[in-house]
Amino acid sequence: MKIQMSHRRGFTLTEILVALAIFALGGTAIMALFITNVRLSRQAMDYTRAAEITRNVRSLMTQSMARPINLSETDNIYAFYYPETTINLRTDDYRDKWETDRETATASKPGPGDFGGSPVERTIFFRLPKQSFDAAAIDYFAENDRLTVLPRDSVTSSGTDAVFDTGEPKVFSFLPDELRQAGAVDGLDADDRMFYQFDVSIRKSVQRSSVDNASGNGSKQPLDDLYVVHVRIYKGFDLTDDVLNDPFFEWDFYINAAQ
Repeated sequence: MKIQMSHRRGFTLTEILVALAIFALGGTAIMALFITNVRLSRQAMDYTRAAEITRNVRSLMTQSMARPINLSETDNIYAFYYPETTINLRTDDYRDKWETDRETATASKPGPGDFGGSPVERTIFFRLPKQSFDAAAIDYFAENDRLTVLPRDSVTSSGTDAVFDTGEPKVFSFLPDELRQAGAVDGLDADDRMFYQFDVSIRKSVQRSSVDNASGNGSKQPLDDLYVVHVRIYKGFDLTDDVLNDPFFEWDFYINAAQ
């Protein structure tokens, strides 16, 4: 009795190499798609947070400019406070304190009061620009009468120039969220999603009403109480003096100011 042996043909080396090549190409495409999706998701989150900051600034600035503080008949200042922000946050200092406190079981985690001060201390005051805006005659990096930049051009509640222990403030900063402060989420990154910064600039609007002014030359009456507020949003703001930071989001809106 003869037993017939069946011989099954396996994959050749060429077939295996072709399969691996196809798998590598497909895996690379899927990985690239995944990375792109993560990047777009992070970008969408950043723009969502930027839009939220802008809406809040508009609401708070509208309330602020509707309530002038009269220092004299010709001198008004306005108060501005954005909750949960600070103007003297240094991410390196925050990280050092965070890492130090983690090794001490009884130490409390750093919170807003450790770097931002109390809400009263974080309230800034400002004056509105006196002169009409002229882009060609303005120095954006120096104090002037055509542009008010916050928090740079802050004054005290009595109208004198504000002095800060950490030097001239450049931006408003967000501290990390409550979960990180409580230790529920471990780790700290200077580019963490809560580390957003913003500044605000205010200038007189160049728009005019439909009514002729008193000169009788046909010119229209300027809208003296209308101001343009410009918000710039940053992420990972570099506080080095010589570094020019580029915002990733900017927005303009108009506000009428009470005098």
